[in-house]
Amino acid sequence: MFLPAHNEADNLPKVVSAAVRYLEGRDANHTLIIVDDGSDDNTVGVVVELQELHSHVEAVRHGVNMGYGSALRSGFEAALCTGHSWIAFCDADGQFDPAEVDSLTCAAIDTQADAAIGYRIDRADGVRRRVMGRGWHHLSRATLGFAARDVDCGCKAFRRYVVERILPELIGTHATVSPEMLARIERHHFRTVEVGVQHYPRRAGEQSGASRDVVLKSFRTLYAVRKDLHRKVCESVVAGPASPIGG
Repeated sequence: MFLPAHNEADNLPKVVSAAVRYLEGRDANHTLIIVDDGSDDNTVGVVVELQELHSHVEAVRHGVNMGYGSALRSGFEAALCTGHSWIAFCDADGQFDPAEVDSLTCAAIDTQADAAIGYRIDRADGVRRRVMGRGWHHLSRATLGFAARDVDCGCKAFRRYVVERILPELIGTHATVSPEMLARIERHHFRTVEVGVQHYPRRAGEQSGASRDVVLKSFRTLYAVRKDLHRKVCESVVAGPASPIGG
């Protein structure tokens, strides 16, 4: 499991504690990776302290803030290096319980799905954030054509081979990476299951996803992803039908 984090010094201790408690309770080989996306608060110091407390905690750090898309790509790359057969991520802002990953993986196993996509049962954000989120969901869904009900839920789990297939294709920055993942999973005909997860209010830190700069960059790369998906569809039509994947 990995936790993408940007300026989450106040939230990380609680989130990491919950993640470690869940992972150790599974009595299985595991790794917890914190991806620090160029934080300028005390996230670095907190991560060092957490590594001293927990032997299975690893860290990846970006020297500068590169955005949510880059944080997820770095997390996926580090997770692939662990050799684990399941790769999950949970946002480090304290709005999700890392133990929800258990519901995701169990649902995927029960339904023989390749990936489990969380959706927020009752979104705990303020009105402005919910309105913007709903608009982004409908826009990105119409643009990229995926079917999932909650584009931005920061709690997902994948079988290893799904990440191996989609990671080299991910180009979206900031919020765009979330709908892009869903669209590329569908393009490759991987089976998904959607699982409801609890969503909690942010108790510390500030959300950056609604900033003007992030929104504009997300809009620009959303259409770049659409163009790339269309190009790959055209290439697959020219090349002919491919053999089944996913097992």
